[in-house]
Amino acid sequence: MVRLESISKSFGDKTVIRDISLELEPGERFTLLGRSGCGKTTLLRILAGFESPDRGNIFIGNENVGAMPVEQRPVGLIFQNYALFPHMNVYDNIAVGPRIRKIPEHELKKQIEELLEITHLQSLRHAYPLRLSGGESQRVAIARAIINRPKILLLDEPLSALDPSLRQSIREELVDIQKHLGITFLFVTHDQEEAMGLATRMGILEEGRL
Repeated sequence: MVRLESISKSFGDKTVIRDISLELEPGERFTLLGRSGCGKTTLLRILAGFESPDRGNIFIGNENVGAMPVEQRPVGLIFQNYALFPHMNVYDNIAVGPRIRKIPEHELKKQIEELLEITHLQSLRHAYPLRLSGGESQRVAIARAIINRPKILLLDEPLSALDPSLRQSIREELVDIQKHLGITFLFVTHDQEEAMGLATRMGILEEGRL
């Protein structure tokens, strides 16, 4: 369970997040819908630990993570541009986090094989990012984020870089992956159709208010 309590954030004299409280249940797909500049990405960055709120508390499970550094939070984050390492193939991109944590290679191989199957990337394990389509790159980014088994996965406009004809199929794949893994997903988007197609529950952000 993820709980935000009275989160507020300002940059200078501009208030971006205004007293937001929200609870996400385990295994939920929650979508935050709102126009550009309404505070969606700032809220994700606060959850991930890249920004600190001016006021309020963040709980993941029963732990207050407000003072916890980014690398220790049980949170995965997928950026709009996927941020894959161009000099690494698909397998090695997915392996980055566990290798930093010194997971044994035989154990890591088993985890990656499972994720390659779930994300339909088995045939691309040796491919480099420049060879991948937008949908394939997104699946690699998802596998890389979830191999660390975060309690919540944050997706910042996850389909915005894709061709409109691809979005429907990738949306369905995301739902299937989330159901299979049972990880809580928090999406942000400005696209109403996308929000309703992905979410089990949805909130609307307007001028920093939920």
